[in-house]
Amino acid sequence: MNLTVPIEEGEIHATIRAPKGASTGCAIVYYHGGGMLYGDRDDLPEPYMEMIEDAGHTLIAMDYPLCPETALERSLALSLQALCHVVERVLPDLCCTRYALFGRSAGAYLALKLADRMRVEHPQLLQPSAIWDFYGYWDLADPFTNTPNAHYLTLPAVDEATAVNACGPSGSLVLHGPKATRYALYVHARQQGLWAKMLGITDANASDLSLSPANLARLPPVFITASTGDNDVPLKQSKTLMRSTPRHRMHQVYYLEHDFDRDASNPAGSETYRDALAYLDEALEPTER
Repeated sequence: MNLTVPIEEGEIHATIRAPKGASTGCAIVYYHGGGMLYGDRDDLPEPYMEMIEDAGHTLIAMDYPLCPETALERSLALSLQALCHVVERVLPDLCCTRYALFGRSAGAYLALKLADRMRVEHPQLLQPSAIWDFYGYWDLADPFTNTPNAHYLTLPAVDEATAVNACGPSGSLVLHGPKATRYALYVHARQQGLWAKMLGITDANASDLSLSPANLARLPPVFITASTGDNDVPLKQSKTLMRSTPRHRMHQVYYLEHDFDRDASNPAGSETYRDALAYLDEALEPTER
């Protein structure tokens, strides 16, 4: 089922998949990866969606405004508006009394940041019961955001003209960024050390766009997974998150790529989702179903 969510600058879209069998009354709100520059909400491999549905959870896959057309700060604000609408208007219609935020890579950053902003800016609303952080990040002042990346430097060079041609008009609301047309934008950003600039991150706002140790300590239970072979996001982002959150589970995989669950035929992916679902059960347990 497709859902339209109003925001100040128009509307965004979401895809809802109902649970199979008895419902847990919990929705998992999903944000895709893509460095905030590309990607789309329906990128989650089918076997993992079926695992979520079989566990009795509702899955809500959300759009969000992409950069550089929308600066990261504005994208966060609009994403928070959309999440508030879902929490207030959509979850009751779906008979969901709880929800978890789930993101992969850039989507994990969104999940962490939105959980923090919900707590601070909308304490009167239903708060997330848990977060799934799949190979995400939270510290945008880290040098990896503005220095050339060794892995992407091994790929064919993407020139500035190609990157510019991949973008829409500045200020436009871009919600769907196919990898075939937008991935070059991300490669260029990482090759040139321009990723932070493309997101609108500056020395003045990097701290506000990140999460502080105090923010991390107030997060709901967090399931964290990342690979030791990640050549995109430093593993220390996940390790420090693990040390900073009082309620967490770290599921580490070894020697695989950044988005190791992209290949659903690799058992490491399904093992990770089974562990994530088990941890979510633990996080939901204090609330009677």
